[in-house]
Amino acid sequence: MRKFFRIVIRVFNIIYKILPLFIGIYCYYPVFVEQEDRIYPFLDTLYASIKLYSGSTEGGVPVGALLQLARFLAIAATLSIVINLLNKLNDIVNGFKLSRSDATVVYGDSAYAGYIYESLNPRLRIRGEEKFIGNASRYLLMFSGDAQNLEFYNKHYEALKDKKVYIMLEEIARQNIENPLITVFDIPENCARQYWKDYPVARSEKIAIIGFENVGKSILLYGLQMNLIDPGQHFEYHIYGDAVQFRREHTELDKMAPDEIIFHDDGIYDYAGMPEFDRIIVCGGRDENGNITIVSKLLESAPIDRRIYVYAPNGDIMTNLFGNDRIISFGTAKEAASADMIFNEKTMEAARRQHEYYYKQYGGTPWEKLDSFKRYSNVSSSDYTFMIDLLLEKGVPMETLAELEHIRWCRYHYIHNWKYGAKTDSQKRIHNCLVPFAQLSEEEKLKDIEAIKSRK
Repeated sequence: MRKFFRIVIRVFNIIYKILPLFIGIYCYYPVFVEQEDRIYPFLDTLYASIKLYSGSTEGGVPVGALLQLARFLAIAATLSIVINLLNKLNDIVNGFKLSRSDATVVYGDSAYAGYIYESLNPRLRIRGEEKFIGNASRYLLMFSGDAQNLEFYNKHYEALKDKKVYIMLEEIARQNIENPLITVFDIPENCARQYWKDYPVARSEKIAIIGFENVGKSILLYGLQMNLIDPGQHFEYHIYGDAVQFRREHTELDKMAPDEIIFHDDGIYDYAGMPEFDRIIVCGGRDENGNITIVSKLLESAPIDRRIYVYAPNGDIMTNLFGNDRIISFGTAKEAASADMIFNEKTMEAARRQHEYYYKQYGGTPWEKLDSFKRYSNVSSSDYTFMIDLLLEKGVPMETLAELEHIRWCRYHYIHNWKYGAKTDSQKRIHNCLVPFAQLSEEEKLKDIEAIKSRK
């Protein structure tokens, strides 16, 4: 049936494009034959009929309804032909782009798709519309919902199965995707990763995270892995928002000692008590209006001399609105959806090199065959490098850095619900190294020290 309809449409397209020509011949020829000065009346008729496609009619010939209809049909046909030619030209341009090994096709209706498209090299970017564009080296799927992204991937699976595909998903963890050609990313994670790098900690802090949707969750999880500055530190993360489901999904959060996570599940913000915090992070949902309301109440309820960090995907609206230099906006969509953040190539390459060093020294599994969980464990370690560099500048001893790296490694596993056991069993999420650094064998301690040295 679909084939029949395609044939009907093609026939219709041909008919309406050539119909003005025949109508013109039908209207012009009888007139031109009777004109004595016409030496070649049929050729003149053919020329006049072709002129209809430019919107012109022959002078001295009455323009009746039929000829007028032919003129309008001819103009429509001309526009259609021009559009088709432009599309063909666009295909040719895209063909040149696709000949490059690093060409990227961006699909999606979300605002984030537009931001990353603008950040790509114009010579190497293609904006995919309804038509699927094959032969690119990598594809970005950035529709407004997880279901749409997965539906698109499934629909074009045969064409995409051997390609590098980056999929924006918020509800599916990237650690669950084993296909090495698929990279899952989400904007909240990008915001959190960049936030802690832009505003790193220098000492133990009491931190309030107000709003516990996807951004707030990522802020906490990345903070637990990145904010490691001293084995004896004591951070307090106070969570204001509904975290009941989050706590059910992360059963080992009590293993984050010496840091504490205090959940205020009643959703009541003690605005008057906020000045006691060293850092306040307001990170509700995508709707900035809610964050504006919270900031307004914070400023109204108590004198706060600390900085208030506000998730503001649309830019510095908070600063512009309140005119307060203590209010710092973070997580702009333009930054979180940049090519550097989404492809994250530097971090991924650093993670690969770090693992290859470990693999050459101690054996194990090569990078290409690592499961997704271990691959992103290396990525977490690579993310932590920025803090290692800061601590190295302060002269922190190598063994202390190795202990902090071990704590980060443990936290990565605890976040994904691993437990200690005398015998490692990946299927049951049990590992025998989930112990304090002091309890590790000298061989394991040396591995952590060597891992730190390999980053220098």
